[in-house]
Amino acid sequence: MQREIDWIIEALARDRTKTKSGLAEALNIDKSGVSRMLRGERRLKFEEAQRAADYLGVSPGGGFAESEAAFESEPPARRDDGTAPLYKAAAGENGLWIIDRTAIIERRPRAPEFAGAELVFGFYAPDDAMAPRFYTGEVVWTNPARPAAAGEDAVLMEDADDPTALKVYLCFLKEKTATQIAGVQHGRGETLSVPARGWQAAHVYARN
Repeated sequence: MQREIDWIIEALARDRTKTKSGLAEALNIDKSGVSRMLRGERRLKFEEAQRAADYLGVSPGGGFAESEAAFESEPPARRDDGTAPLYKAAAGENGLWIIDRTAIIERRPRAPEFAGAELVFGFYAPDDAMAPRFYTGEVVWTNPARPAAAGEDAVLMEDADDPTALKVYLCFLKEKTATQIAGVQHGRGETLSVPARGWQAAHVYARN
């Protein structure tokens, strides 16, 4: 089942003239609100879906083509098939990985530990940068709605305009302050520091 915002992600990926800034202006919200919405952390309202569709030049998806009353009355269980998506991922430079959140490889049933975490997604680790915690080919499950704390495994995710090239960094989270996030990959032993503004540290579930 497609998430209610996947049609927006796909439209942004198809037309590079459409941006998160432009979408934010069309929706009359700030860019960070658009970023949270595209990560699934902010609910897309019916009237916003209509404005987004007008800006993107597409038809609204995810049930938004129906009436507002019909959408609002639909229970959450009917919009969630109990699975979570696995996205395509590839190794980048300096330990960073690139996730294409428009390319769903497959969907898997939610494991019991994240049965209630609607925003969870997974990807196959493209290298051994986090060995022995995660090896190449193992599924990394993360919950972007649950912030990671120092001392936990985390996926650092860049707040980027392009959903086809989301930069992520799977790491052991060393530090998280109002201005900086720092993590280290066990297989590389190098610390990456990124600005807290523009990145988030999402919780990673222990591998099964």
